Amino acid sequence: MSLSFQQTHRSGKSNLLKYGLTFLFLFVVFFSVSAQDKKATLEAKKKKLLEEIEFTQKVLTKTKASKDATMADLQALTKQIELRQKLIREVEGEIGTYTEKINQNVDSLKKKEAQLSKLKGEYADAIVRIYKSQRFTDKLLFVVNANSFSEALRRVNYLRKYATFRQQQASQIIEKKSDISGQIASIDAKKKTKEQLLSGQVKEKVQLSKTVTQKNVVVQSLKQKEKELQTKITKKQSEAAKLDAQIEAIIKKEIELARLAEEKKQKEAAAKLAAAEAAKKKAAEEAIKKAKDAGKEPAKADIETVNKKVETPVKLGNTPEYDQLSSNFYGNKGKLPWPVEKGFISKGFGPYVVPGTTIKMENNGIDIRTDENSSVRCAFEGKVVGILNNPTFKNAVIISHGEYFTVYSKLASVNVSKGQKISTKQVIGAAYTDEDNITEVHLEVWKGAAKLNPADWIYKK
Repeated sequence: MSLSFQQTHRSGKSNLLKYGLTFLFLFVVFFSVSAQDKKATLEAKKKKLLEEIEFTQKVLTKTKASKDATMADLQALTKQIELRQKLIREVEGEIGTYTEKINQNVDSLKKKEAQLSKLKGEYADAIVRIYKSQRFTDKLLFVVNANSFSEALRRVNYLRKYATFRQQQASQIIEKKSDISGQIASIDAKKKTKEQLLSGQVKEKVQLSKTVTQKNVVVQSLKQKEKELQTKITKKQSEAAKLDAQIEAIIKKEIELARLAEEKKQKEAAAKLAAAEAAKKKAAEEAIKKAKDAGKEPAKADIETVNKKVETPVKLGNTPEYDQLSSNFYGNKGKLPWPVEKGFISKGFGPYVVPGTTIKMENNGIDIRTDENSSVRCAFEGKVVGILNNPTFKNAVIISHGEYFTVYSKLASVNVSKGQKISTKQVIGAAYTDEDNITEVHLEVWKGAAKLNPADWIYKK
């Protein structure tokens, strides 16, 4: 019974040790992978920011030769400043992380060096004691002087274990030295990375300062010709108002057509139901007459059918497909793809004043600066309900997504037709480049006749 208990106890301890080691291994692997993922995410974010900064610089270079492109320059410079500030914040965060890691490694190194010093001291003391009292003859006498054979065996076993312990001490010292060397190498590598990050941060701050100066120069230039620019903007806004009226008319017409189609469908359904009820009532009346003629009691069900008052009101509502499409569009708020593969928002939604000036602007949607000849694609599946042309905004395409609508203007060309069903990301045309070498796509989102901020619907970069 006692032996069985001991075996079970040892087995339990063995299992606990095994599970403990497994958990420790998984814990180390998880945090190692997690740290690698975090580093990869940071690198991807920095790479994305650098690509966007490079793109804004590219569009600035394109408009440099134009005297009338100062507004576009201001928008690009403002975006570039925002991106550089983001990048500097990311780098500052990384530097802070590396500083913390270096401090932790230095603290750990100090502890390991103290442990090594202690191990060396213990090992040196052991060697001295062995030399003084545990020479070969002393060891032999230690065994020979035992009182019994079994005690002699225990003393031999003790000497073996003591020798093994000394070997383990020596191994621990070697391992600790190797561990410390690795720690020092790790600290040196982190310090080098930190120095590189600091150097990059200094360069970015210098570049940010230059960009801010450029922006100030552009603002001063805009101030000098505010009246001229405001006149141009007023003219553009007049064209925008005309386009807005056309878009609203098409959307209202589309809503009305959908309502009429649904009303017709409901009326047809009501008429079929009324005809079926009338036929049922007529059959019941005939059955009652036949029963009375035969001197029998008419069936209760036939009497109820004849007396039943049938109402077939027309209940207007949306089709399941219409509701599903509306629901899906709303469900993708903040996740819709951009209408172009590459670009940045150059003009935001709603009214605003150009920074540093008194120039006022109004925007029914957002403008996205992009590359010349960029393909413009649909943000969500739907149906083309209108194609327009405007002197300022060029070609425009209106797509219905149930009760929601997206409008894409400033298109050089359109390759879809009215009534055509469109899938998500399907190319609907090409972006227009104006005389100042500015390529922009204008995007609007409507819910019925209400204008919504498209920046809330497309995914955040």
